[in-house]
Amino acid sequence: MTSTGMDGSGSPTPAGFAALAIEDWRQFDSVHLRFHSRLTILTGANATGKSTILSILARHFNWTRAFSTAPVRTRSEYGWVSVGRKRARKWARDRSYASVGKLTYGTGIVTDIQVPPPTELAKASHYDLLLTNQQPVTGSFITSHRTSSGNYTPVQQIPTSFAAPDDLYEQFTQEARTRWQGGWTGRSPQQALKEALMSAAVFSVRNNPHVHFNRDAASVWDGFQEILKLVMPASLGYQGMHIRSPDLVIETSTGDFIIDDASGGLAAIIEVAWSIFLRSRTEFGFTVLMDEPENHLHPSLQKEFMPGLVAAFPHVQFIVATHSPFVVTATPDSSVYALHYNEARRVVARGLDYANKAASADETLREVLGVGSTVPSWAETAFRRVLKDYPPGTLNDERLRQLRRDLAALGLEAEFPTAIMNLTSPGEQGRPG
Repeated sequence: MTSTGMDGSGSPTPAGFAALAIEDWRQFDSVHLRFHSRLTILTGANATGKSTILSILARHFNWTRAFSTAPVRTRSEYGWVSVGRKRARKWARDRSYASVGKLTYGTGIVTDIQVPPPTELAKASHYDLLLTNQQPVTGSFITSHRTSSGNYTPVQQIPTSFAAPDDLYEQFTQEARTRWQGGWTGRSPQQALKEALMSAAVFSVRNNPHVHFNRDAASVWDGFQEILKLVMPASLGYQGMHIRSPDLVIETSTGDFIIDDASGGLAAIIEVAWSIFLRSRTEFGFTVLMDEPENHLHPSLQKEFMPGLVAAFPHVQFIVATHSPFVVTATPDSSVYALHYNEARRVVARGLDYANKAASADETLREVLGVGSTVPSWAETAFRRVLKDYPPGTLNDERLRQLRRDLAALGLEAEFPTAIMNLTSPGEQGRPG
């Protein structure tokens, strides 16, 4: 991708995706998104359409899915429709495709997103979208299901002919796609990763009189280790990898372990980084779609993961869907959209401005995700019970000290500032946590 477009902030963006508009389709009412040149985050509760949006974009990377129709009553019988509630009944006997949105590419080209009419669906329960002017986009789709098996799989043989980076990418992606579609090739993506890295290690040695040096192998072996230094958790102290046949060993300041013994979180980080790294060997700028990057990650890693990926791959446009507030707030240099239901129980999108209005954005995020507090319910009850003993107008130095002691006795001393706010500004009450 060499041409550029513009994102919402006026910054240059690779010719990936620039904007998406959806009108009255599935659960959506009216959704308008402008994709950031580096990182766009979609968040919201379950069933608000985050994965659906990714699936529209993922079809550009040969990840396709069918969409289900919805039943609608048409006079004397039920039929199937592919539009939203507003148009369903009046469109039931239409014979023309209907537009449900528009996708704008980084080049400025726009394609209409259309769905088939009921007369074509007949009794079909699924259909495919039609993008009337779909453009080629280079990129990767990383599903929410990490493919590392967690089982020990020794490498029985190392390829003696080192594959080109784009072939390695296609091999790994095909294994992941087969898993995503419910299939099984008898070979896990993790095994493909291990075989490729071991082969890279063998052929990356310079001045070895017995094995011919391969420049691509050296680039993969050395380059991936540099990427891992940026995306692996700092607390681990990642140092490198080496081969201890038949295993691939991860070296860290906290101890060495074979890659099969990596925790689910570390395995997920390695898997995602490997997929993006392979694509970066042949493409300068491209787009990565990622569904639920927080899967298998501890909250502290959720905070670090996306900033690490953005730093490791400076020419990649990331578009991710997440339920994690730690991912949402990981970096201010991004576009964040919260998908939520309006009063009509239809999904709309609200942009969250963390760069300039972090407080109001956080308030919206709490509302959308329904996580107003990380404190357990019993602790919230105890917090409110304590406050009842301190009616407004009774506070003085001694009473404040006693309030702090009461909260400390419940393990809630950190909520002392919130308690003061509640007691002094009853109309702007906060919640613990």
